[in-house]
Amino acid sequence: MGNDLARMQYVGIARPAHIGALLRLGPEPLSVFWSNPSRTLHVTGLGVAGEGGGDVTWLSMQPPVAPPGPWFGGWAFDPERAWDGFDGERWILPEVLAWWDGARPWMAAFGPAGTSIQALEARLDRVQEVEAITSSAKARLIPGSRKFWDARVEAALSAIAGGRFEKVVLARVIELESDQPFAERAVLKSLEARHRQCWSFLVRGRDGRAFVGASPESLCEACGSSFSTDALAGTAAGGDGFRLMQSDKDRREHQSVVDGIRESLTPFAAQLKVAAIPRVKVLANVDHLFTPIQATLKPGIRALDVARALHPTPAVAGRSRAAALEWLRVNEGFSRGWYTGAVGTMGPGGLTLAVALRSALISGARAQVFVGAGIVAGSTAEAEWLETERKSKAMLPALGVHDE
Repeated sequence: MGNDLARMQYVGIARPAHIGALLRLGPEPLSVFWSNPSRTLHVTGLGVAGEGGGDVTWLSMQPPVAPPGPWFGGWAFDPERAWDGFDGERWILPEVLAWWDGARPWMAAFGPAGTSIQALEARLDRVQEVEAITSSAKARLIPGSRKFWDARVEAALSAIAGGRFEKVVLARVIELESDQPFAERAVLKSLEARHRQCWSFLVRGRDGRAFVGASPESLCEACGSSFSTDALAGTAAGGDGFRLMQSDKDRREHQSVVDGIRESLTPFAAQLKVAAIPRVKVLANVDHLFTPIQATLKPGIRALDVARALHPTPAVAGRSRAAALEWLRVNEGFSRGWYTGAVGTMGPGGLTLAVALRSALISGARAQVFVGAGIVAGSTAEAEWLETERKSKAMLPALGVHDE
């Protein structure tokens, strides 16, 4: 997709919703899900009314609290390593959107300009609640190759020692299968309940597959000239934040991300504020080093263009970025697709994007869970494998895989 989103015109109506749980919005599968319980944010959507971007005119009373977005989407980590059924970048306007206004649920229906109020009302009338969200399915891990991981880490360390790049982020895939299709709504409910400070999401591909996750990392939150982002790198087991702060290897890995983000933002920023030292971000299963970064954008600069220039950060690609991406295309061994890409919302209220981490691609009774680790001088294949194992615990329980 180019730098300019199409400015198509759309219309919408909104009304209070008579629905108990927004995850039960149906009867068809969800097209989008976007949630952050720590911010009282919870949004579900059905269908696709439009693609690419555009303006919405309300044909009825405007809701007291506007819905997030109303455009949902994002982009892949690397367009050269896309998934079938998922675009390099895609933004959709759902046909139906449900959200909380802080007191009660609302629903909206959208359509192209010229769609009548009667047609939009009829679309809302077709909404039904699906059955209560339960899942007793258990999934099985399909064994992968540890030797392949070890060999890639050693190859990365050799490239670092040879001066090709300072850091590279390696990822791997954990394959799962179940006796019945994974219950996507149950997966989302589990992620939202366990990872209340994270951005939980679902993005539906054109082929029907669902990309889901619960990301701890913001790529950007922007409104007007205000732009903020996270540097999140350096990982330890939960409760081990003190050791993380004392680790030379983790501090170097984290500083590489901070420096890379600063360099990417500098051409766009009139002001830039970077915390002097990182803090520890405590999550349900791991601790991370975390540095918040805030910028005031120069006049005329669009937040979406800045986000595209910022991504992929050294936290998910490496440093230098171009050299790391080139090496990963040859050596990583699978297509990342939207894993470590960007997911989120855009609209009149601004742009909010999360880095698509702690995620899985669901296709019926099979799923792929994605995890990764930053490789720098001093990394070892064993330590980075254990880091990816810890990170996988964010996603595996929601898919029915539990520690014995």
